[in-house]
Amino acid sequence: MKKKLFVLLMMICVTIMYPQANKGKYNAINDYLTVLVKDTTKTIVIVKEKISPNEALRLFSGGKLNNIPFSRVNGIEERLGGILEPLYKENDFQKMRKKYQNDANEGRSYFAKNTRWNSADFKLKTIFYETFDTIIFKRGKGIPIYRYTTQMIALSEPMYYKGRKYLVIAVGIGDTTPIGYLNNYIIIMKKINNKWQVIQRGEKYWVD
Repeated sequence: MKKKLFVLLMMICVTIMYPQANKGKYNAINDYLTVLVKDTTKTIVIVKEKISPNEALRLFSGGKLNNIPFSRVNGIEERLGGILEPLYKENDFQKMRKKYQNDANEGRSYFAKNTRWNSADFKLKTIFYETFDTIIFKRGKGIPIYRYTTQMIALSEPMYYKGRKYLVIAVGIGDTTPIGYLNNYIIIMKKINNKWQVIQRGEKYWVD
């Protein structure tokens, strides 16, 4: 009986703590959106699908998703982008990779499996939520649902780095024009004076 009661109490604690943990991480995203969206009265479009953790890890590391260390020249890593040393540490990256890496979403490796954003995750009220396929369809058909200057943002689920010291978020920025595209990069955030702030931005890796 005591064992069943203990298990029940643990389940209740996890149920309560899990949304609180997400709320903390999503506060970081909302803090960053206040930087991206200067005019909070303007409509923006959030891609419903979350950028996959695999893509976020690639952006962070500069292109790799394995446990093979980068080669070094004169003690400096040969990397094509991502987060730079000294914030990037191979051992810390590998811990994060093992925790968050998952099987690629078949045919849609850019997006995570079965996870989507919803209105409860964001504080901005002037947000439309669209699936990526719907956005592409509207582009292709030229349907003027949004103004052509409407900002479009894709985001990953935040990942903890170096314990809970930092948050890692992949970001894709574009617009809803017919020729629009997503410019991808990674950000590292740290809580400073009780507010999440970007301390480093890593540009997309490029492969020749």
